[in-house]
Amino acid sequence: MKGIKHTILTGLLLGLLAQFASAQNAATDGYTLAQCVEYARANHPNVKIARLNEKISLTQTQQVIGRNLPQVSVSGSLIDNYKIPVTLLPGSLASAGSGSTTSTTGTGGVGSTTAVGGTTSDGFIPVKFGTQYSATLTGRVDQKLYDPSLGLALKAAKLTTKLQEEATAQAEQNQAYNVAQAYYQALVIDLQRRLTIRDITSSDTLLQQERVRLQNGTTREIDFGRIQLNRNNLQSQLEQQTRRYELALNQLKFQMGMPQNEPLSLQALEIENQLVVTDLSSPGNRFFENRPDYKQLLINTQLQDLNRLSNNRGYLPSLGLYGTYGTNAQRQEFNFFRNGFPWFQSGAVGLTLNWTIFDGNQRHYRDRENRLNLETLRLQQILARESAELSLSNAQVSYQNLVTDIQRERDNITLAQKILTVTQLEYKEGIATSVTLIDSKDALTTAQNNLANKLINLYQARLDYENAQGTILQYVTQK
Repeated sequence: MKGIKHTILTGLLLGLLAQFASAQNAATDGYTLAQCVEYARANHPNVKIARLNEKISLTQTQQVIGRNLPQVSVSGSLIDNYKIPVTLLPGSLASAGSGSTTSTTGTGGVGSTTAVGGTTSDGFIPVKFGTQYSATLTGRVDQKLYDPSLGLALKAAKLTTKLQEEATAQAEQNQAYNVAQAYYQALVIDLQRRLTIRDITSSDTLLQQERVRLQNGTTREIDFGRIQLNRNNLQSQLEQQTRRYELALNQLKFQMGMPQNEPLSLQALEIENQLVVTDLSSPGNRFFENRPDYKQLLINTQLQDLNRLSNNRGYLPSLGLYGTYGTNAQRQEFNFFRNGFPWFQSGAVGLTLNWTIFDGNQRHYRDRENRLNLETLRLQQILARESAELSLSNAQVSYQNLVTDIQRERDNITLAQKILTVTQLEYKEGIATSVTLIDSKDALTTAQNNLANKLINLYQARLDYENAQGTILQYVTQK
């Protein structure tokens, strides 16, 4: 009995492998899972956006570094005073200059010596100051000598770059997970489709034999009709599976970032490898530290702590050095670019001190806010660890249960194949009816489809297991 069971299982595997051998010869250029994932890492918009954000973070780090370098600025102006401002000088100045008391009357005007605002020496004299044209050009250099928050800002910028690197890693892992899901879904649908094709081929052979028997009068027309109906149902099932396979390929293209109009073929499942279920390796005690989302929480905690330290350093003064050099000229005519006319130089160097002694307790309350944010991040770390442990545990349980289920489905396929073989012999000898034969074929088809569905669930559990550990990318790129 054991030898018969082994022979039937071997025959089943050889039959399945025969279908996949022709598929693999036709799909030698098909995509493997690793190739699909690499395509997604290079082309999917989510991954591209993450990498662009990483480059943006690098430029922001350079900006922080640049703020500690000398700051050089140049300013200038060119002015046409087409109406020169008038300034009123006290009339007593004119009286003091002449040595006598000036009695003024009239309205007065610019350029006249008549006082305005009264008829006594306490009146005012309108005077124009300046020229119609003036030009200035000034250069300034500032250098920070001491800024208590600058070093922390540089550390924060570097941590932000590292944070974005982890965000890119998470984007790649998320996309690898999505690609693997769609890839396995398409492959298992293709497996079901190929099994249906095999069943149709078997039904065609049986139908041809029954047609000959019907012509010879050794079978009934109703038995022939049942077999033909079964064959038609298999054809409808194949058409549905073909449409599902096309939809699965479209979903895979989307997850890969591949245009929908681009052709895509996949390497078929190696059934002899897929039926060999391997045990899961034991994760480390701190496996969650491999997860990009957990690493981002740790970096965000460090950034929040730096933000707290930077806020507290605001109590300290900052010191800077500056130097200026300028030149200016004033003309009654616009002749700034002619030689022989003077330009007046000016320059200065100095120190700047900036010290906010009291800010209305704003820094005090910002420090309290930062401490609360730190506590929130630490609680989020605990939550992330527990969530990762839960996901890993659930994936392990699901995987182990599915290993048992798959073994049961394999036994069911072996039993269904044995029953079908016996039923076919009995049908040829006239012992079994066509109904019994079709039921036996349907039982085998159901067992095969159940195995395919269990394989999908097994792949999903394994993906969840690797994703919980943060090793999904390493896992799928080996496929």
